[in-house]
Amino acid sequence: MNNFWANIPLFWGKIVATLFFGGVIIWAWFRPKSYIFKGAPDNKVWRDLRIWATLILIVQIILYLVF
Repeated sequence: MNNFWANIPLFWGKIVATLFFGGVIIWAWFRPKSYIFKGAPDNKVWRDLRIWATLILIVQIILYLVF
């Protein structure tokens, strides 16, 4: 079993991580607006947590793919 993991190419780890981050982005955009803006004093665009989560995860994906 230990030898099995040694034979898997490292790029598969990047693919799996990228798919996971992409899944989190998709999941965030399916949250209802009432949940996203809960506790916010207004519904301004910059308070939309989906946008912030997407931006942060895109940066994370880029860093993960580069390094």
